[in-house]
Amino acid sequence: MKLHTKDGSQIDYQTYGSPTKPALLLLHGNNGSQQDFKAYLPLFAHDFYVITQDARGHGQSTNNQLQLNYQLLASDLEELRVAVNIPTWSILGYSDGANLALRYTLDNPAHVHALVLNAPNLTINGLTKPIVLIASWIEWLLGKLRNIHPFFEARWQQTGLMFKTPGISKRDLQAVMAPTLVLVGQFDFIKRRHSLNIAHALGNGTLYVAPFKTHLFIQFSPLVFSNIVRQFLKEH
Repeated sequence: MKLHTKDGSQIDYQTYGSPTKPALLLLHGNNGSQQDFKAYLPLFAHDFYVITQDARGHGQSTNNQLQLNYQLLASDLEELRVAVNIPTWSILGYSDGANLALRYTLDNPAHVHALVLNAPNLTINGLTKPIVLIASWIEWLLGKLRNIHPFFEARWQQTGLMFKTPGISKRDLQAVMAPTLVLVGQFDFIKRRHSLNIAHALGNGTLYVAPFKTHLFIQFSPLVFSNIVRQFLKEH
């Protein structure tokens, strides 16, 4: 399905399950798409009305703006919520999708029931140094290639999001009163202190560190990951 935004961009989205069940929005990470959640649809659709989307400029979604930023992506989510006629939803966000979930919640607190934030980072300094160096090199390379083909332009814009802040302060986090699970792997490349700071600053936050898991926990362990998410959402 396609959502036509106010600026004429198209957001590709899908819904699964019964709209009579609690709504759950799934937000993919940087350079990802809604296809990343394919394994989760049968795991979540029994208990939730699941909504997935390709963020603007990702997957099958287009982007009519010159660059991407979290405020723009968050406004797309609100247009999507209105389009699918959902009063409130819970949101599961992965990596940059977790950052987006927080930005959206701050902009639209009345429409968020609960949050599961898998490996959020509010600044590039929340990542370990080797990852920052690798990401910087990739962004530089894509910048050199961006005029060769639209594929490289899209990837350059997507990667650039890693270096943009969602504009969220500690005071902002304190204002997020929706029950929130900050979920990270024991060996995630998000710094543990950064995850702790986010969880502790949230108005109603909890941190869970998954033993022996990495930043790719959500991709490689869908059954374990979905059980953690489902349990948290059922309790809240």
